[in-house]
Amino acid sequence: MSAAPIRLILAGATGFAGNAVLEQALQDDGVAQVTVLTRRPLTLSHPKLKQIRIADFTDYSRIPEQDLIVDACIWCLGVSQTAVGKDEYVRITVDYALAAAKALLARNPQLRFCFLSGSRADQQERSKVYYGRIKGRTERLLSELTPNAFHFRPAMIREPGGSVRPPRLARALVPLARVLDRFSEQVSVECLQLARCMLDVARHGAAQRVFDNRRIKHWRGDGIDA
Repeated sequence: MSAAPIRLILAGATGFAGNAVLEQALQDDGVAQVTVLTRRPLTLSHPKLKQIRIADFTDYSRIPEQDLIVDACIWCLGVSQTAVGKDEYVRITVDYALAAAKALLARNPQLRFCFLSGSRADQQERSKVYYGRIKGRTERLLSELTPNAFHFRPAMIREPGGSVRPPRLARALVPLARVLDRFSEQVSVECLQLARCMLDVARHGAAQRVFDNRRIKHWRGDGIDA
């Protein structure tokens, strides 16, 4: 028997990966409602879609209680480490995700929280790249909050997964990535496959908590790792 349709909260729906998750979730019979946290309204309209305008992603006190009672959250909100200063990068990457997780878990302790991380993430914060240390910190702190925190570490995300186009640099590197993919499964992943994997784990959960690029590429669905 199929599991009951879930209520889902999504952050980062205006981005490349988040938009792909949103469009798939709206077409998925296993999702009853998608609530999008956003600073600016989406142009998309759908019977299952609810939008909540939020000015501060660390403050959920003004959001109606019933809107925070959900089964799962997919957190795709993020920013490039080169686009902001270090303090702001920590605030957006760590503080935003933790504030949302705490608010949602307070209403549903069984909530599944799916965090879009990165391929260089290191929970011990030993990574040589700054974003890897900060993404890893977020993973670790989320995992301390709940055993139902799932972390997705794609390498390069390629091909449009929805109506939002990938960054220009990512589009330019697609031909090279396709060549390198023949020799390694840690180079890139299609955006649609990433979205499918995250959405499936949000619906069903999974035995493992960290998904590297290879695991994402081979995820078959319904909680099954190929």
